[in-house]
Amino acid sequence: MYSTRGIDTVATITELRSKTSELVDHASEIERGILIQKNNEPYAVLISYKLYLQLLDEREGRANDE
Repeated sequence: MYSTRGIDTVATITELRSKTSELVDHASEIERGILIQKNNEPYAVLISYKLYLQLLDEREGRANDE
């Protein structure tokens, strides 16, 4: 089994194909990501643009501290 730490929702690749708009809307409304599975394994994470920028800022902040 794999960790779903930081994930609110799990969706399959098939669901991503058929419900892309709904999943993107959901990702923009939640604080965490949507884990996308392919062949029952973690494959990708769909996050809002706001969360992406926040994570990027945190990463750059840590890089500047080093």
